[in-house]
Amino acid sequence: MRLFLKICLSLVLITTSFSLAVILYINKNLPTPNILGEKIISGGTEFFDRSGTVLLYKIGLRRTWVDFDKIPPLLVKAFLAAEDEQFYEHPGISLRGIIRSIFLNIKNRSLTYGGSTITQQLARNLFLTQEKTFIRKIKEILLAIKIEKNYSKEKILTYYLNSIYFGAGNVGVKAAAEFYFDKKLENLSLSEMAILAAIPKSPNIYAPLTPTNIIKTKERRDFILKKMKDAKIISPEEYVNALNEEIKIQKFKYAGLIAPHFVIETINFIKSLHLPDVNENLENSNLKVITTLDLDIQKIAEKSVKEMAERNKKNYGGANAALMAINPKTGEIIALVGSKDFNDESIDGQVNVPFRLRQPGSAFKPLAYASLFELGYSPETIVFDLPTNFGNYKPKNFDNKFKGPVSLRQALAESRNVPAVKVFYLAIPEKVFELAKKIGMDYLKDWQAYGLSAALGAAEVRMADLIKFYGALANEGKLTNQTFVLKIIKDRKIIYEHKVKEEQIISPETARMVNDILKDIEARKGLFSRSLYLTIFPGYEVALKTGTTQFYQDAWAFAYTPNFVIGVWAGNTDGKRMRSLGSSLVAALPIVHDFLKNVIDKDKITPEKFATYQKKFINKPMLNGEYFSDYGIHNILYYVDRYDPLGPMPSNPANDPQFYNWEQPVKQWANSE
Repeated sequence: MRLFLKICLSLVLITTSFSLAVILYINKNLPTPNILGEKIISGGTEFFDRSGTVLLYKIGLRRTWVDFDKIPPLLVKAFLAAEDEQFYEHPGISLRGIIRSIFLNIKNRSLTYGGSTITQQLARNLFLTQEKTFIRKIKEILLAIKIEKNYSKEKILTYYLNSIYFGAGNVGVKAAAEFYFDKKLENLSLSEMAILAAIPKSPNIYAPLTPTNIIKTKERRDFILKKMKDAKIISPEEYVNALNEEIKIQKFKYAGLIAPHFVIETINFIKSLHLPDVNENLENSNLKVITTLDLDIQKIAEKSVKEMAERNKKNYGGANAALMAINPKTGEIIALVGSKDFNDESIDGQVNVPFRLRQPGSAFKPLAYASLFELGYSPETIVFDLPTNFGNYKPKNFDNKFKGPVSLRQALAESRNVPAVKVFYLAIPEKVFELAKKIGMDYLKDWQAYGLSAALGAAEVRMADLIKFYGALANEGKLTNQTFVLKIIKDRKIIYEHKVKEEQIISPETARMVNDILKDIEARKGLFSRSLYLTIFPGYEVALKTGTTQFYQDAWAFAYTPNFVIGVWAGNTDGKRMRSLGSSLVAALPIVHDFLKNVIDKDKITPEKFATYQKKFINKPMLNGEYFSDYGIHNILYYVDRYDPLGPMPSNPANDPQFYNWEQPVKQWANSE
């Protein structure tokens, strides 16, 4: 018997000594629990505005530090009720919890039950892996004891609430509150606090992201609320009210995102750069992206779009709108509002309209005029605005009137359709489409797929491309490479920086001619009439072009100065027609005016005048501004060969397939005068 006792005692001593040795060894190799430097979790990609100070979005783990005094006391108590009721009494570990977990693990033959205190969870989150092993548990206990010795209970809670994982990439209570409820911590309801306290136990199960999860979320929320009621943290009435609060599925894919359409396109832009050492999904690239976004201008744009779209919905049946602003000299996208409300599913708010194909209407016309001026024509050139059948195509003007002989200046400024079709034809349609493709419209088919109606914007294009052309007009004919990003930083090194690249797509003189027409307030009176005041900005020269598609599906307006360009669209994302009064003058132009006026008031645009073009006399009828000549009165094809307009007159004008289509209404008009 004595021998047996000696053997048992020896085994106990050996086991104890071995255990102590193991513990000492583990303790010696533990990391120092210095948690003060763990406020920032790296690895993702952060997007900042152009100042580099405002965080627009982060891909990867989302976390915003919050100090303890900014966390509602009731939220803290909810977590204590859920995770560690004895937190303020224990020294970092709970013997009762450890014994209970050992019993349950032996009973279930697993390591499922942890019995961890909040301090132990903090130690595990910051310094250890999530694997369930005996050695890791010892490390967790030893680290918890050290943490309790070094830090106050309040400090431990602060780090805990800022480091726990809530699922869907959210770390810490502040990020979780913003993601799941789109609220600040101080605005959370009791039910929402209990839900946040419920999630960390198992985010895959308790995060309210799916209908299945909602059931489990409610069960755990109700369990936590009952514990709070039993502990007299909340009253019976508060308990019942919280139980009855509905739990909604989280639908915000991009919660906490500033300028969502802009950021999403920025992500696509970065991926298109194919930078070395940049992860395709950006989750682990550890990048700091300084974007081109001017947050002040972006806020003005969002306000203008939202308020004016609400007005359009009421007055014209157009529920949505979009706006894009660029710097034409650098190609930087300054502001981008892809729709009235990113989160409004009724208008397909997440659709980024400036990057979708839509018919531009008359907003496409300046491309044809620019192409024509490149051939040697001038704003003084005359064409006849008369009812014309171009061959199974007989366009009308917006006012259902025809003005006879008009200058190209008047024709473009008043956006007259018949002259625009003639301009498109004279400019050589293939040449017009070549110019369109230079600005990124390489998705266009051959012009003949649209016919001469392409002159009036029948071909679908993207605002993001069309605005490049207006930028080239503003920039003396030079197209700059469009960008969302100023620079990208990785490990404190700049791995990408925007370099301005220019391409002279039209001559400076051509750009000056178009600009001179589109800034001409007197010339545009015939089109804008009672809306003329919306096109005037005292102290600033502003060129402007509008466009309305057939049946009022899309309303457009582009406005620009030499250093600032904006594009506006108004309508319905699904293509539903606006009511007959929903033209660009009343649906899109007011957005331009409201936005530009407020940007100017904030001194965001420097006043700058357009350069003037050199007027030249062209010794040829029609091109010299005179429609009556020694040859009588004829359409312009009588005097010009389309492929050599400044050269000799055609020996047989009738060789041009459009000659008689144009000549007949001119003869009828001349005989009626």
